[in-house]
Amino acid sequence: MGVIYLGILFCSVAFAVVVVYICLVLKRVSTTMEALGTTLGEVEKKFESITPEIKSTVERTEEMIDDMEVKFNATDSLFDTMENVGSSVNAMNHVYKQNRARLTDAEFQRKLAPFIEGIKWSEGAFLLYSKWKNKQPTGKNELMIQDENKEMVPFNQRGGRDKQ
Repeated sequence: MGVIYLGILFCSVAFAVVVVYICLVLKRVSTTMEALGTTLGEVEKKFESITPEIKSTVERTEEMIDDMEVKFNATDSLFDTMENVGSSVNAMNHVYKQNRARLTDAEFQRKLAPFIEGIKWSEGAFLLYSKWKNKQPTGKNELMIQDENKEMVPFNQRGGRDKQ
């Protein structure tokens, strides 16, 4: 019978050690959960202040996307026009190739001469216009006189020399 009591004693001690170990583990888990709860509470408070800003940012982004969509749709006609210009150029190239094959070089030069002259005159007119348009005033014109120290000074036309 002594062996049975000894076995029960060892089982009781082992059970007590396991219970103490489980208590320590549960205490650590409870401390960790408490710290996690505090941290999550702080995070929740910070998110409360950030959430309206995020909401307004998302709303502004949505408005910008809508605006961009409208602007992109407005450019559709531009791309359609560019497509039409490309089609026109292709058609002109096709007609040019057909007509060029029928003309001799001399006839081609004779028929091309008025267009070349027009381009030259328009380029000249454009250069004259751009020079006229870009001509800037050269500053103010002043009358200078030489004073008694033989230095050039501006002359005040309202009755005397400018004091500088």
